[in-house]
Amino acid sequence: MTTTDSITIVACCYRIPAAEVVRRVRELVGDDPAIVTGYVVSSLHERESDLGNGWTALPSDNLDFDFSAYLTGAHAAFRSSASSQVVMFLNDTLFTDHAATANFRAAWRQRGLIRDIELPAMAGKADEYTTICLRNPWSGLGIYVTSFCFVLNGAALQLMLRLRDLAEEDGVTHEHDVDSASWGGRLPGAFRQFLKAALVYPSSPYLWYRLRSGSYSTVQLRSKARSIYFEHRLSGAIAENGCLLPTNAGPRWGTYIAMSERLFRIRRRLGL
Repeated sequence: MTTTDSITIVACCYRIPAAEVVRRVRELVGDDPAIVTGYVVSSLHERESDLGNGWTALPSDNLDFDFSAYLTGAHAAFRSSASSQVVMFLNDTLFTDHAATANFRAAWRQRGLIRDIELPAMAGKADEYTTICLRNPWSGLGIYVTSFCFVLNGAALQLMLRLRDLAEEDGVTHEHDVDSASWGGRLPGAFRQFLKAALVYPSSPYLWYRLRSGSYSTVQLRSKARSIYFEHRLSGAIAENGCLLPTNAGPRWGTYIAMSERLFRIRRRLGL
């Protein structure tokens, strides 16, 4: 990879301070000669500030949870770079809830191909649909890319910037509670039930784990519903018009990521 290789990184942070996120990302990039421009976005930031070495802290609302930060960073990346620019998005849960090195490496290695693909393209860890909605209703694929660490090319970034408009078209708005008949009225039926099983139906074994240990306001549930919707809608829109590149595809990288994630969970349970 030449020194002219460049990438923008958008990091959503809440639990880890911005300077620490930058340090950890730079550690993962290591000696790679890629030119990195970064945005660390958080609802905790009061104003835009320079973090040094090409990194900027940006404030964001928390209206759509993590995707508020992602979309704030996406707009900043789109304004400041050419349409061919590659953008990596990551959440600080990459470091707190996942095997950071394995997932970052798997996504990072795709950036050259992502840039070259002439259609909208997205790389990231893919998960299978296993219940209720067994295929993404927009792509028809049985997988979607999870949103804690993924890479987009310029064409895919433009699709990402349409997410809020798509949500309005599908009726996934902040105007109605998730358990109301008006909410998500234009969603495909099975996918609407998929979301409600995660957030509404108390007997659901697929209920969002945080609802089992705490209570959330109707406003917060609307935000969570939109963030889940955005994750699946983004994969669907990109695959419908272009390409998904699962970073855990194939025996080598699939095994590497699966084993790394399992080891991470074991170490976390042991407090290591």
